[in-house]
Amino acid sequence: MVTLGSLMLGLTFLSTLVTIGAFALGHRMGPKEGAGVTQVGYLATFVSMGSMTVATLIMVWGFFSSDYRFYYVAQNHSTDVSSLAWLYTLSGLWAGREGSFMFWAWLIALFAAWVAYRRVNFADALSNMGLLVTNIVLLLFTTGMMFSEPNNPFKVTPAQLLDPATGKLIGEAASWGMNPLLQHWAMILHPPTLFIGYAGLTIPFAFAIASLIVNDGSKAWVEIVDRITLFSWLFLGAGIGLGSVWAYVVLGWGGYWAWDPVENASLLPWLTGVGLIHSFTVYRRREGFKRWAIMLAAVTFMLVILGTFITRSGIVQSVHAFEADPVSLWLFLGMMIGSILAAVVGIFLRWETFTGNDEFESLTSKEAAYYFNNVIMLVSGLLVAYLTITSALPKWMLFGGRSIPAATFDAIGRPAGILYLLILAVCPLLSWRGTDGKTFWNRIKYPLVAAVVISGLLMLDYVKTLKPIYDTMVKLGNEPGLKLAAAGPSWYYNGLGIAGLLVGALLISTTLGLFIDGARKRAAARGESFGSALWSIITKARSQSGGYLSHLGMGIILIGLVGSAMFVMDQTYSIPNTPGATFTVDQYVFSNAGIKDTTLANGDTVSTLNLNVTRDGKPIGSVDPGMTQFAVQQQTKLNAKVLSEPLRDIFVVFQGMENNKLTINVKINPLISFAWGGFLLLMIGTALAAWPKAGGELRAVPVAAGKGGTAKGKLAAKSGSKTRSS
Repeated sequence: MVTLGSLMLGLTFLSTLVTIGAFALGHRMGPKEGAGVTQVGYLATFVSMGSMTVATLIMVWGFFSSDYRFYYVAQNHSTDVSSLAWLYTLSGLWAGREGSFMFWAWLIALFAAWVAYRRVNFADALSNMGLLVTNIVLLLFTTGMMFSEPNNPFKVTPAQLLDPATGKLIGEAASWGMNPLLQHWAMILHPPTLFIGYAGLTIPFAFAIASLIVNDGSKAWVEIVDRITLFSWLFLGAGIGLGSVWAYVVLGWGGYWAWDPVENASLLPWLTGVGLIHSFTVYRRREGFKRWAIMLAAVTFMLVILGTFITRSGIVQSVHAFEADPVSLWLFLGMMIGSILAAVVGIFLRWETFTGNDEFESLTSKEAAYYFNNVIMLVSGLLVAYLTITSALPKWMLFGGRSIPAATFDAIGRPAGILYLLILAVCPLLSWRGTDGKTFWNRIKYPLVAAVVISGLLMLDYVKTLKPIYDTMVKLGNEPGLKLAAAGPSWYYNGLGIAGLLVGALLISTTLGLFIDGARKRAAARGESFGSALWSIITKARSQSGGYLSHLGMGIILIGLVGSAMFVMDQTYSIPNTPGATFTVDQYVFSNAGIKDTTLANGDTVSTLNLNVTRDGKPIGSVDPGMTQFAVQQQTKLNAKVLSEPLRDIFVVFQGMENNKLTINVKINPLISFAWGGFLLLMIGTALAAWPKAGGELRAVPVAAGKGGTAKGKLAAKSGSKTRSS
């Protein structure tokens, strides 16, 4: 089976070569003479998908049959014995270096096959070249697996590490297995959702380059990839969120984002993806931001590749990174440089074709808001990328040879994020070309009243909870308190927190105002009830309403981030290992109810500490943090537990026992439910916007185009539905 898997990779390699050659030759021969050759390219695309699927299924079979002849299976098999054991067995496919690389390549092949299936009956030049570029990316991934030993998923386990009679691992290999920290439900979902996002963002890049190749500056390529881009961005965001959940409940440090290089790698294309999605809106509606869309598609793809470059090249140290690999270094570096060069050179050569309606007459116009949206997202993505890799840069460069601490990212990201969301709050209220003061006031006056009400409630919580936490932590002078004090003067730090709460309130109110105003006008025009009109807006104008729901989610997330990332009570206590021993954090009293040790069927040992929690003398619940000692991997995992209240989490970690003393860390995380709830709403809004419209498939339209000219309007939408606004 190991050999068969290698043969399937080889078949994928050959079929992608055939695909690229067929599309290139068919394009050169012309649409009529080359039609037969082009169809070979479509057929070979399906073959690539089939062979990659078989290769992936072979690896899955290896995990479920515990076939340790697969070196990758031997290293990444799960030792879990819980009810989720079969899911952890499946997640071994993407748990390590080689498997995750193959999984990513398989997803690219699936996306390519989906596009080929949708476009095979049209086989227009734009679709053909888009699939050609997609297959070039797949070819490079396949090359990385076949010719880079560390990335090859079908290596054979050395015979001396296998018992010839039982096939079990022996010697040093007996302790191999999946990292126990990955055996959590969030990590079953986190990597595949990220990889779906990564793979899907290949498609807008491929069609952006295709539009340059065929010299087509129309919105045709955007119409083809728009939903795929939203779908991919949705899954990328979901992956980031699931990773944050995992970090929060598994790693035991009480946070969900640490600005680790590999964490940043997933955020980078998400940021520029925001700009790309908004550029598509202007491209479709106003024939503008054409060069923006091309470059953002290329930059987003480049940042996707930067993520795997960081994890596989060895240039940046991270707890999530793999061992260094020279082939990966040069392969992915070449892909990054090549993708940007292709876009830059293409735009230079097709400058006139991609001249769009980019001018804006007023800073109070939608065009200006979209422009600043793109600038902020592009600069943010590139700046975070630069600061992430500074440790690998020459010392003569700014910050070269230095690792940038999380505090620096916070210092830059917090004010920039608040400014960006302020623009997001105002943008939908603006008009194209310009907005006069009277019109703007009529649109914002009622949302402003709502914002004042929401802000008042948030300020009440700030005065009662957030500011006292800040004062207490700074006064305590422990390590978290010193970091808080080092983040800036009290007036600035608290002012920034207040500004974040106010902007979050404004974004929520203006977005809700858009729904209310739209439903009110529809109800008056069509004689419907307000509820029916609102439901029609949400379900029928899905692109627009999905965008607004996403904005609403971002406003709620901002409030959650202010509380749970800026105003956290963090204290560590050492108490006697005797029942009834107590300690107090803020308004909560914790009482030791004893420790229980349990040995699992696989030899793992779990120590669980039971703590009763009271507030103002009244019981509010109990928590049971613990520690797991893994027998095979010889690792220790902290099992944090969370007691949730409507406006805060009580996060408790049992850090161990020494000299009959228990060490316990407690964090009070205010408003964190807003972060999780807003994230969920953001995902729902994006999913709604990405949901295909009935009858909205694009078709080819015969158009005559002069040699070297622009074939405008090659594709048209059958549905004629309204385009998405933001």
